[in-house]
Amino acid sequence: MSFVITRLGLATFLLCLAATNVAGEPQATQKKETVPKGSEATTTQLRGELIAVGPNWLVARMVPGGDYRFFDVRPGAMATIEGQKKSLSQLRLGTMLTAAVTTKETQLVKRTTTITKGRLLWSSPTTIVVALENNTTRQYTVPSGFKFTVEGKQLGIDELRTGMILTGTNITEEPVTLITEETVVYGTEPKK
Repeated sequence: MSFVITRLGLATFLLCLAATNVAGEPQATQKKETVPKGSEATTTQLRGELIAVGPNWLVARMVPGGDYRFFDVRPGAMATIEGQKKSLSQLRLGTMLTAAVTTKETQLVKRTTTITKGRLLWSSPTTIVVALENNTTRQYTVPSGFKFTVEGKQLGIDELRTGMILTGTNITEEPVTLITEETVVYGTEPKK
């Protein structure tokens, strides 16, 4: 009764059932986790002359090109100017600033694993119907040749019997991209 669904445009179902003849109250448990799948980082450089400055912003004339750009500056940000750390309010007009911006994209998968128990109501060569612990009934398609583990033995769908308690694992995966950005600013003050 286990199936895997990925939301990548193509649904893949993996049906894994473990059947036992053990009686008892079926219960469901759920586990959520985020799993890294890889990451990619890119670094870009921006260079410009400081033209105007405010409490949390600045305007720079970009090099090359000469166009003017406005930048929001996060509170507490520091720039290294000729080896010294300086806050935005300490920068002098005419300072040549270079910002190295590293953007990192990390591919993650949000995975939810739900373990459910239910009682086998009916089966055919390709389908099973199960009464779940929440008093709902569900139908599942079983891949050709799939084997079920029943009390340590491998059984085909034709060997299952009505009333068996099935434990199923449902794994749902959703892709997520985490984007982080780190900016390092350095520069030189204008000559007097």
